[in-house]
Amino acid sequence: MTFSALVPDVFRPAVRRASLLAALAIGLSSFLLSSKLAIAAPVQQRTVTGTVTGVVTDPLGAAVYNARVDIMAPNGVMLQSHGRTDGRGQYIVYVYRPGRYRVRVIANGFNATQSNDIYVSMGKTSYADVALQFGHLEQSVTVTANGTPTPQAQSGASTTVVDQSLYPHTLDIQDTLRLVSGLQFTTSGQRGAATSLFEMGGNSNETDVLLDGVPINDIGGGVNFAYLASNGISQAEVYRGPDSSLYGANASSGVVALTTTRGTTAKPLLQYAIDAGNFGTYHQEASLGGVHSAFDYFGDFARIDTSNSYPNSTFHNVSSVGNLGYALTPHVQVRATAHRIAASTGEPNAILFYGIPDVQYLKEHDLYGSGTIEDRPSDKLDMIAQYGLVRLRSLNTDPAPVGILTDNPNNFNCYDNLGNPGQPEYLGKPVTINGANGTSASGQAFYSCPSYTFPGTDGTLTNQDYFYGQASYKKNDKLTAFAAFRYQSERGYTAYDYFPQSARRGNYDYILQASGSMANRLYYSAGTDLPYYSVFGFQPTPHATAAYYLSKPTADGLLSGTKLRFNYSQGILEPTIAEQNGSIYDVLNSLSNGRQLIAQHGITPVGAQQTSTYEAGADQHMFGTRALVHGGYYRNNFTKQIEFVDAPALLQLGVPQAVEQAIANTSFGAYINSLSFNAQGLESSAEYRITNRLFVRGGYTLLNSTVQKSFSSDNSFPSYNPKYPNTPIGAYSPLVGQRPFRRAQHTGNYAVIYARSRWYAEMTGTLVGRRDDSTFLTDANGGTTLLLPNRNLDPAYQNIGLTTHFRIDRRISSYTVFDNLLSQHYQEAFGYPALPFTFRTGMQFTWGGDATH
Repeated sequence: MTFSALVPDVFRPAVRRASLLAALAIGLSSFLLSSKLAIAAPVQQRTVTGTVTGVVTDPLGAAVYNARVDIMAPNGVMLQSHGRTDGRGQYIVYVYRPGRYRVRVIANGFNATQSNDIYVSMGKTSYADVALQFGHLEQSVTVTANGTPTPQAQSGASTTVVDQSLYPHTLDIQDTLRLVSGLQFTTSGQRGAATSLFEMGGNSNETDVLLDGVPINDIGGGVNFAYLASNGISQAEVYRGPDSSLYGANASSGVVALTTTRGTTAKPLLQYAIDAGNFGTYHQEASLGGVHSAFDYFGDFARIDTSNSYPNSTFHNVSSVGNLGYALTPHVQVRATAHRIAASTGEPNAILFYGIPDVQYLKEHDLYGSGTIEDRPSDKLDMIAQYGLVRLRSLNTDPAPVGILTDNPNNFNCYDNLGNPGQPEYLGKPVTINGANGTSASGQAFYSCPSYTFPGTDGTLTNQDYFYGQASYKKNDKLTAFAAFRYQSERGYTAYDYFPQSARRGNYDYILQASGSMANRLYYSAGTDLPYYSVFGFQPTPHATAAYYLSKPTADGLLSGTKLRFNYSQGILEPTIAEQNGSIYDVLNSLSNGRQLIAQHGITPVGAQQTSTYEAGADQHMFGTRALVHGGYYRNNFTKQIEFVDAPALLQLGVPQAVEQAIANTSFGAYINSLSFNAQGLESSAEYRITNRLFVRGGYTLLNSTVQKSFSSDNSFPSYNPKYPNTPIGAYSPLVGQRPFRRAQHTGNYAVIYARSRWYAEMTGTLVGRRDDSTFLTDANGGTTLLLPNRNLDPAYQNIGLTTHFRIDRRISSYTVFDNLLSQHYQEAFGYPALPFTFRTGMQFTWGGDATH
């Protein structure tokens, strides 16, 4: 029975009308509801979001499946944005507000790992690949090995990445780098004195020093590390061995790459530190950094003043740093950095040889800058364009003669206008010099002549501009192609050789490289630089590296991963201004008949100094990746090195007699590519995370180096001390068969760091063995009685340091730095005493920053 059958007839018309109205109402409601849903759906589709995507891999580059991906704000707060990786390790996460973020990835068997900061804007895609880490040791990313960011685990090159935050109270970059195997520093005196770096047995001008990718070496490769302060530097990366295939000339024995600190906190972070110590030492530093939307900023100012422990060795250095970055879009970033140095230092000379400090002083004003734009339009393509500038200014002043004025008619040091010897001379005090090889000499060293010009000044001026562009394309894990172009304009002036000299050069580099992996076990890199340099023309420099895992690292086990490494590379070095202007070609070119002699005898400009290296080694993880042991054998060959050769010796090198005669009548000799030496040995290091609070690291380097060929005046006519008549001596350069000067056969280093929640302490040490050297002295008569045999002349030394830091509260900390704890009296350069025991103690204040800072 239907409902209508139960309704009386009188009501049926009303019921039909009501039913009709109900049907209409239901239909209208359905229409409105469907319309509302239809309208709402497009609104939801039009909600603007930012997309973050990338690939998550393990340290060896294998894709990680089902890893959790979180988006983190700069202050460490996790957003309500999560994702998971697929079978290829890819992820996609959406962000609903523009700003700077980090990607955090959590996966079973790995440590939680965060990406660098990325900028996300609405309607755009940002890319962030993450290489997970496992175990207890930090696994760094290297750039110097392949030119693109590469996990160290996937590199066959010998590199070390140093996090400056591990050594927060150092004053200079060299303080940290002294703890890296394969590097040996030599300071000719105390803080602020000229400091040279000898890397892997090479000369002190054969390490390319990069600041935010810009080479800051002087023309010819020289770098004085005395003025490179550590403020504003977040990281130092060391590449051992020549790397000219990526970085051109100057990278002929290695690379040191420094990175400027960036602001990272959402709230501005202001820090100020002040300390004082013995020998009139006073230091202060202030920094400000942070991020705001697409903009990040950082600035740092530091000043150090000290009197050191000897007269006329006062030093002060003011270092200012700026770093500004802006994300134009999620994949286009621009950045500008600047470093300015203003320093001055007294130069007391080799006071242990003279007994009287010199009164010379040096002023240095340097500026380094860079502007970079990086575009990553996809997860496969990355493009960079950069401009860099270097401005170096140094002025040395010798205000007055120093020493004891002596009338000695028997001397051959000072001459009158007619060339007659025996004129009055300035001498040092009577001294006795003791070498570490058991030899000694006594007497007075010649200082200067009254006829010298006082006050005297000399110095250098260098302007360099640098343009660089690169593009890398990652087709897949098996192949990444890399191409780059570099142009460097160099203009320089020097008066260190008693007369002004200048140079203008334009150098071009064309770089090609390929890298990749096979089965996440074999990793390779191969490439070349095809350069054209103003002085020596075309000189290609190839390189190839490979790494192979016999066993892959795991989170547990005694031996948890074994990597074999191989590296072959070549390097080149351009000449200094003095070497270029003093070469046979340039000396002849300045003569009236020089062009005729050049054309007649086919004389060419001075050539590129060349280096090649073969290296093979292994890296072994131990104790569930708590420990890593690194070691390898290296052999570096330094050929066609430039040296000054007296005119008569030029004939032995095949120089035509007419050319030799022209050189003899003009400059008594010339610079030529005639020196060669080798350096081979073992380089090793180890680090061990004993507990979460205790970390130790150390290294040892064995260096056997021999001069194979040289035509210097010392090799043609070696000197002899009458006290040691059977031992030839190289007064100014090493003899064939001996070791190059100031490079120890044995060096070592160590660091022990213990950290708790409110305090930490670190002990560091450097150990350097005996070195070949010379006194470089002339006695009162112009003779050789103050020269000593070169072999093992410099004594060994150990320098132990200790730093303590205590956090009083969130904003205030105290710290103390001790150096040379044993107060050892040692000399890094023979005759130049280093500092005895020193200390600094002070306070650090912090305002702002994020809660997790």
